[in-house]
Amino acid sequence: MVTRTTSEATREKILLAATTLFLARGYAQTTTRDITKALNMTQPALYHYFGDKEALFVEVIKRVGQQIATDMQLVLAKTYEQPITQLVDMTQVIVTRHPRDVFTLIHGSFSDLSSASQRELGAVFGRDYVAPIAQFFGQEAIKLRHHIDPKIASSFYITSLAPLFSEFHAINNEQTMTERIQQLLDLILYGVAQR
Repeated sequence: MVTRTTSEATREKILLAATTLFLARGYAQTTTRDITKALNMTQPALYHYFGDKEALFVEVIKRVGQQIATDMQLVLAKTYEQPITQLVDMTQVIVTRHPRDVFTLIHGSFSDLSSASQRELGAVFGRDYVAPIAQFFGQEAIKLRHHIDPKIASSFYITSLAPLFSEFHAINNEQTMTERIQQLLDLILYGVAQR
């Protein structure tokens, strides 16, 4: 007989393996066969815990999003001498948890997902990624242009992070990740041309 503890442990192992594979490869490039192979289990056993690949992916993204939001709130709770350093730390949170561009990972999966899952993941993205960064941009110390609100600034910022996740699109591979984030932040916030 399978105990509740064993069942929870197996579910946790599935989530950990699925998280690693989905975040590294994306939704379409990860199969349930890949996940079960990594766990040395059968596909019917996986389906016992998660009805299908889509349900597992949604659970993974919800879980990672919750971790991201928690970590970003810890960064937001700190006092920084320079506000931009806080945004660097918030970006580090995303880059540390995601080996791939988070916007592409979530929104790139939409064509393969049901509308209910799309709505659920859209809510996760808005709540756990966009909202904390919008909170940063809403601080009094940050002076946005008059027609830009914090949510728009946050959405733009997140969609601009792709160079941090790809060697092909990287601005400078010889820099540390913190230096790459700082350089990208400078380009995003201040542009490339002098006024």
